[in-house]
Amino acid sequence: MAFFEYCTKTPTSILVTISSIMIMIGCGPDETPPELPHIGYKLIITDSIGVEFGDAEYLLGWPVSPTHSPDGNIVFVDRKKPAAFIFTPEGEFIRSVGREGEGPGEFHMPMVVSFRSDGSMIIGDGVAITMFDSNYEYQDQMIWPFFHPYIITALDSGGFVGKGTDFLPEDDKIMIVSTLARWDGDEDPSVEYFRIEHEFSVPDGVSDWSNSREHTIYCCASRDGRVFYSQSSIDKFEIHGCEPDGTPFLHIVDENFHRVRKSEEDLQAEMDAWNSLVRLVTGDSSTGITVKLDPYRKAIRDMFTDGSERLWVRLGNYPGIVFRVYDFSGEILFHAMVEYDGNPTDLNSWEITGDEHGFLAINTSHEYYQRVYMLTLVENE
Repeated sequence: MAFFEYCTKTPTSILVTISSIMIMIGCGPDETPPELPHIGYKLIITDSIGVEFGDAEYLLGWPVSPTHSPDGNIVFVDRKKPAAFIFTPEGEFIRSVGREGEGPGEFHMPMVVSFRSDGSMIIGDGVAITMFDSNYEYQDQMIWPFFHPYIITALDSGGFVGKGTDFLPEDDKIMIVSTLARWDGDEDPSVEYFRIEHEFSVPDGVSDWSNSREHTIYCCASRDGRVFYSQSSIDKFEIHGCEPDGTPFLHIVDENFHRVRKSEEDLQAEMDAWNSLVRLVTGDSSTGITVKLDPYRKAIRDMFTDGSERLWVRLGNYPGIVFRVYDFSGEILFHAMVEYDGNPTDLNSWEITGDEHGFLAINTSHEYYQRVYMLTLVENE
C-alpha cells in the first residue's frame, strides 16, 4: 500500500513506466475484524461539491487536500485543473486562485493546500511551495532542486510540518528515505521528528506491496506545531506525539490489537482503485508489472487533529470508516463512524479530514465523477 500512496504524490513520468497490473491474492489463516467498539458519534454526509455535467466551476478534475480556511470556506486544489478553488461552507463557488503555468502563483500539478490562523495559505506543487496572503495574493515561493516536502500543516509561527522524500539510486535498486520534519524557510529541515529508510525495487516484474507495509508515515500536526505520527504496520498499533522542538510528550499503544486479513472484496476494491488511478494518469491500464497486494489491513489508515485538541485516528481493522478520537493526553474520548447505507467496502478509497469548521471527504477512486463531500458530526442515539 505504501507504493500506491507514494505514486499518488509523484509525477506522471514515474507512473508511465509501469506496463501492467494484476491481482495476486495470497491464502492464509482467517484473521477476522474485531467487534466494533461503541460508536458514540456518527459522521453524516450532508452535501457535496461537484457535478457530472454543468457549470465549469463545479466540474472537478482531480480534487485533493480538502480543508477549511480560517473563515470557514471550503478550499481544495485540483491536479487536473491546476488551481485552488474556494467555496462557501454551503458549497457555492467563490473564486479560484492560480492557473496553469511556470510563473509566480502558477501551478503544474498542485498537491496540497494548508492555512495558518491568520488566513495566509501555502500550496505545494512539484518542486515549489507557494505562499499567499489572507487575500489570496501571491507572496513568495520556496523552490527545491527536486521534490519539495509534502506539506502536512502550515504553522502559525511560520514554516510548516511536512514529509520529505529522498531517492538514492544504488545499482538496480532505489533507497527511499522518508522524513517527518519541520521546515522554517530553508531547504534543510530545522527539526526532524521521525525517519524511515527502505529499498524500492521491482524484481522480476513483481511489486509485492506486503514488502512495504512498514514504509509509510501516517502523521498530522496542530497549527501550534505539535506533531503526531505512526509508522504503518499490520501487527501493532502505536502513536507518538512530539512538541514543536521534537521533545516526546505522548506515546499510545493498543495492547489488544491483532492483525486482520482483508476480504477478497477489499482486495478487489483496492485493485480497482489502483487501476482507476493508472488509467487517469497514463491513459492505459495495460502494463508489464504484476502487483501483489498486501493481504492484511493496516492498523492505522490516517490521522488528523480537529482544532479542538483532539486527535482523530482512522482504524484500519474495521469495515467502513471508524475513528478513535483521543485528547492530547492520549485518553480515548469516543469512537465515530461514517454513516453509509451502501457496501462499506465502497469507503475503502475515501479520505476524510476535519477541523474546527467541520469535516470533508473525497473518494480517491476515479471510477465516478469527482466530488468533495461535507460531513456533520452527530451523537449516535
